[in-house]
Amino acid sequence: MSFLKKKFFGFIACFSFLISLHAHPQDLIEFKEENAYDQYDQVIDLFQDQKWKKLLEQAHFLVKHFPEAPFAKEIHYYIGIAYFRIHDFELSNAAFSKYLKEETTPKFFDQAMNYKFEIACLFQEGVRRHLFHVKSLPNWIHGYDEALKIFDEIITTLPRDERAAQSLYRKGQLLLELGEYKESIETYQTLIRRFPKHHLTPQAYLGIAKVYLIECKKEFLDNDRIELAEINLRKFRFHFPTEPRLEEVESMLKEMKEMMAKDLLEMGNFYKKTKKLQAAAIYYQTILKKYPETRVAQISKEELTKLGLLEASSEDEE
Repeated sequence: MSFLKKKFFGFIACFSFLISLHAHPQDLIEFKEENAYDQYDQVIDLFQDQKWKKLLEQAHFLVKHFPEAPFAKEIHYYIGIAYFRIHDFELSNAAFSKYLKEETTPKFFDQAMNYKFEIACLFQEGVRRHLFHVKSLPNWIHGYDEALKIFDEIITTLPRDERAAQSLYRKGQLLLELGEYKESIETYQTLIRRFPKHHLTPQAYLGIAKVYLIECKKEFLDNDRIELAEINLRKFRFHFPTEPRLEEVESMLKEMKEMMAKDLLEMGNFYKKTKKLQAAAIYYQTILKKYPETRVAQISKEELTKLGLLEASSEDEE
């Protein structure tokens, strides 16, 4: 019975207190602020205890009911961490973005950018996001677009930072995988210009060479593309003369030249079969002039010898 009495008198006291607050608006404001600080302390306690789902409930409650509290904007940082820990990376990134946008001088700026970079890397590596960006729908969609957006954000926000160099390299890789060849080359070239001595810069030269080689295999053969690949190799060799990866780039360029020379040889052989020997000779001579180091060049010499034009072509070159 005494327990019920205590409950009853406690209710009366609380009710009386609320009535008194109604009569004094300033007291009501102070009560709200005090309650908001209590809510904030609970969020911090849950963060320290790593109780992520409960933290999210408490944090969202605080943001909803105390949006004007001095620390309400900071709460989005903790929301971002909680979503990251439960592997909801899309919502985590959104929370960090909101934190960075709403805070004038964010206390956890560097940490938030680190999380965003990690999220971009995870999306690049195949982690999926929510269907139609709807929280209640499953993670079925590749997060490649999200990765590119975050990488761009880091590149713009921290233009000379290590994370910008990493973002440029990873963005170039991802664009290459997505078949965005022109954009991939531009990204790698930005990395080279902005970070000329970075340890990832040689990899950027190698990435550009890969793009040119893939384009030669998938698209029509183009001598201009080979010339661009040669320029890329010359710059690479000039800036990194002892770099072991030079051999890979040289090998790719050689493969491109072999492909181009082989294509010209096929055209020459076609004209030879159709008895248009002068036209055939032009193609064989072009191979010797532009791609003399290729295996196909030796075949072209033999064909020109059979046509009795090898000596003439040699004199013309002199």
